[in-house]
Amino acid sequence: MAERETEEHDVIYELDEKGQRVVVKSLESTSRAYLRFTNKTSRPVDVWWRDFHGARRHYVRLDSGTYFDINSFITHPWEFTDVATKESYVINNKTIYRPPTNIGGMMYRTNWNITIAVRSLRHTVLLTLAVKIDDPNAVNALGLPRVLAEELQNLITLFHRPKTPPQRD
Repeated sequence: MAERETEEHDVIYELDEKGQRVVVKSLESTSRAYLRFTNKTSRPVDVWWRDFHGARRHYVRLDSGTYFDINSFITHPWEFTDVATKESYVINNKTIYRPPTNIGGMMYRTNWNITIAVRSLRHTVLLTLAVKIDDPNAVNALGLPRVLAEELQNLITLFHRPKTPPQRD
């Protein structure tokens, strides 16, 4: 599983097959992979590619139920995040997606479904409430513990602010 770092360009690390910590980044561009990413969530999703230095590059924003075709390579990592909350979404329960080696070089496109990861009940309830409540100040009337109220107010703010796509380099 990838570990988040707070360095420039949001570089992240993972453990390789030898147990060494390495930057998540694109490697060589030799074995092609023709991919289709389908957003199976109920939310808009940002699609990101990790470049050859490990920097995260925005590719496209997908509305719920839509797809994006990309000609990529099997060593190129992809990520998917909720537009409002920045929550990581998954393909095959992995937050970092790389095409499997067995599709490298195939001359047809393979479909990969973007889904949500398993969430805690607490997080699921807070997300559900945040979608339904427009005003963060309305949370005060619910009588929630301070920690939950603050978390819910932050989510409401995220859900109800204008959503502009990230700029491509």
